[in-house]
Amino acid sequence: MKLSWLLGPRPAPLQGFTPAVSRDGVPAAYEHLRQLQALANRHGDRAAGTSGYEAAARYVERQLADAGYRSTRQYFTFREDGREIGTFNILAETVSGRDDHVVMLGAHLDGVPGTAAINDNGSGVAAVLEAAKAVSRLDRIDHKVRFAWWGAEEFDKSHGSRHYVKDLAKNNPEELRKISSYLNFDMIASPNPVVAVYDARDSDPDFKIPDGSTQIMDLFTGYFDSRRQPWTTTDWGYDSDQVAFAKKGIAAGGLYTGDSDKKTKKEALIFGGEAKRPCDPHYHKPGDDLGNVNLGVLALMTDAIIHAATRLAAAPAILTKP
Repeated sequence: MKLSWLLGPRPAPLQGFTPAVSRDGVPAAYEHLRQLQALANRHGDRAAGTSGYEAAARYVERQLADAGYRSTRQYFTFREDGREIGTFNILAETVSGRDDHVVMLGAHLDGVPGTAAINDNGSGVAAVLEAAKAVSRLDRIDHKVRFAWWGAEEFDKSHGSRHYVKDLAKNNPEELRKISSYLNFDMIASPNPVVAVYDARDSDPDFKIPDGSTQIMDLFTGYFDSRRQPWTTTDWGYDSDQVAFAKKGIAAGGLYTGDSDKKTKKEALIFGGEAKRPCDPHYHKPGDDLGNVNLGVLALMTDAIIHAATRLAAAPAILTKP
């Protein structure tokens, strides 16, 4: 399904849209990270199938309930190293909005064992929560928005999103066809960050990027341009949650601030920080804790995500605004 309804002049700010910053200028998303850190301190981590994952899921569900959403769990099992692991995705959606043009945003909730997993991927979890809250405050929602917090991404096959897409394809293909776009957020607060957008113009011959993905990319880059914020592109990273959707032809996009790859000299000139140092030196390590985030880029990315979510939710209104 193409996103032709997204085209049009850059909108005035949507009514109900507010920047994701709390008192004292601290990103609102940071409070979620504090809570996830506290849960990790108590449970050790939030790896798939653990008490820490369950505790983090309950936190997400409470936040959604407070924002007026009714969330559901989608349980599934998968095999890893000869053992069967049970876990679940969390899903919530707006009550209003056309259900034949569903916009989805997602982030994986699980982390690798032995770490608080704050940048990977507490940052994405927190930002999607803030986007859900912002959408709930809109006076008008024209297209249903669905939010997902995926289980078991930290495995080769990104089991949670893959299960969701496969289940729809098998049992409810019409509902799968109603998903117009999927936006993925995985690691968006790296301490030595780049500001990267999934490259919808990538010419990789092994992977066909779905129609409409360039418009999602343009939505993010247009936002950064409006703030005079430099940006770069990243490849699709064929091991995260956008892949299952893109393989079904669903327009996809997302944001990213870097993992263990070293920042180049050019990137350091553009974005600041240290060249020849990893964007996230604690990627998949115990040091991925509350001290492993860049508050400025967390705020920037969260606001960009809120901008995208609220614009996509109210697309027809966008087309009539000056």
